[in-house]
Amino acid sequence: MFIRSENLFFRPAWPEDRAGLSRIEVPARHNPLHAIKGGKGLVITMPGSRGAKLIGTAGFRPLEREWESQLWLAPAWRHVGLFGEAEDTLAELAGSLPPLDDGTLALPPLVAA
Repeated sequence: MFIRSENLFFRPAWPEDRAGLSRIEVPARHNPLHAIKGGKGLVITMPGSRGAKLIGTAGFRPLEREWESQLWLAPAWRHVGLFGEAEDTLAELAGSLPPLDDGTLALPPLVAA
């Protein structure tokens, strides 16, 4: 799952992100490398001329028969107008996830296209 919004880029979390996640002090419950049971973890980056800056995490977990989004932004990136954009992007992405009414509690594998 890769998705670009106006200012943000959402992508799967990779082991190489460990240092960046530590640098922005992601709480354990929002660490995408410890993916939520039945869900997948994403990192949120802000692309720029000097590369992408890791600014937060996101993901989905099954809740009853729907996907619940999880969103965390580093303190330095809160209150600058990005939270609403991130929420809207997650809502759009959630609409493309498979339904949970067939008993499936796992997302399909993340594949780069």
